[in-house]
Amino acid sequence: MSIHGLILEVRVTGCRKLRDTEFFTRQDPYVVLEYATTKLRTRTCTDGGKNPTFDEKFHIPLVEGLRELTVNVWNSNTLSHDDFIGSGRFVVLTFSHTVNSVIII
Repeated sequence: MSIHGLILEVRVTGCRKLRDTEFFTRQDPYVVLEYATTKLRTRTCTDGGKNPTFDEKFHIPLVEGLRELTVNVWNSNTLSHDDFIGSGRFVVLTFSHTVNSVIII
């Protein structure tokens, strides 16, 4: 089944039990989604700590042959480089077509 032209809808609701990269203050996490050449970023959850909430939705055009979505979580810093908190990868294996979009199952 071809995925070309379909849209992947990704909802970033939040994170739980993140590694804490701050010593004296609460961390300010944000999420970066990477798919093919597309990079999308959530807003920074100021003082989100280990359990930030984002509740953001993204639409990504799918590319034939590319089935992996990478999710990176970062801590935003004002005076230094942002700190890497963690990452995950999701492989889109099965598709359910609904009005020109794709759902990861």
